[in-house]
Amino acid sequence: MKHIPHKWRTLSKEVRLNIPSNYFDISEEEIKRIRSISDSKKRLIESAKLQYELFKEIHTDLTAWIAGYSSDSVVRKKLGSTQKLRDIFIKPLLNNNSFKPSWQDRRRNITLPDDMSESLAEESGIHIGDGNLYATKYDNAWCYKYDINGNLENEYNYHKEHISKLMKQLYNCPGYITIRKNRNGIESVYKSKIVFEYKRDVLKFPVGSKLNIEIPRQILKHEDFIKRCLCGIFDTDFHLGNYMILSGKMSSLRLLEQICKLLSQLNINYKYKPNRRYGEIRINSSDSISILEDWKLNNEKHLSKYFVWKETKKYFPHTTTTERLTFINNKLDISYLDKISKKEKKPR
Repeated sequence: MKHIPHKWRTLSKEVRLNIPSNYFDISEEEIKRIRSISDSKKRLIESAKLQYELFKEIHTDLTAWIAGYSSDSVVRKKLGSTQKLRDIFIKPLLNNNSFKPSWQDRRRNITLPDDMSESLAEESGIHIGDGNLYATKYDNAWCYKYDINGNLENEYNYHKEHISKLMKQLYNCPGYITIRKNRNGIESVYKSKIVFEYKRDVLKFPVGSKLNIEIPRQILKHEDFIKRCLCGIFDTDFHLGNYMILSGKMSSLRLLEQICKLLSQLNINYKYKPNRRYGEIRINSSDSISILEDWKLNNEKHLSKYFVWKETKKYFPHTTTTERLTFINNKLDISYLDKISKKEKKPR
């Protein structure tokens, strides 16, 4: 559902009542049908039902406008509270009584997955690669945060399009993106108490340091889950280099041992080089290409390299995702791409 315009409070009642049709494309016929209901409480419930059917969300100001009222104060007057209206339609998927959603979680209808799925396995891989959990206390109140860090120059679309959609699908959790141009960094931030608790208590992801992080046991029960989790790890924490070799360095040796075991189980050829501080995995070229083609990675920083290589049989170091995509879309000459690749860019 679109965001309600911030300026709505300054608008006249007449303009507010036109927002449902003008801004949300809600049928005039449906609006007239709902406004014709004589019982105010039933009218509001029918308005909320329409919203939920259309958007899977309920914004009580929009509920009021569809029903012909200027503000959501009528919801509290007729139903006791805005939460009581939401509770009629929105049933959060909280089958485990140990999870106690915050008021913000309930207001936003944050939900939790019932079971492991391919999408949850992939998002877990993203968490393992670039994600972190934090709990911080401010003025006697706890702030629970899950953030995912990436490279601004090469992963903006991956965060904006792919990660945000996964989080919406799995948790109905809206987030925001922070851009740090001076560090060439992008950070996707999700604040939710029950998402934090689910990741900590069900998936067993650590809070703070990830030195001892492991792939959740629920993923290890199904080959498709394993592949999607590894794709999430490859997309975030691996590099696609010359000869189309996927490689990754990690400080969690336990995690690297897990990945090695899973790659062997899947008949993927690789080399593993451990040392005291970190370990490195290098997947051989033919199996890396097989992963790219058959497993369906989602990060354009890898895919753009592969598509360029597939077309030219050349690897262009020091080029950005945007530059490679521009070439793929026939808007950049190969000679210019070659020129860019030979001019090593200064690290940020």
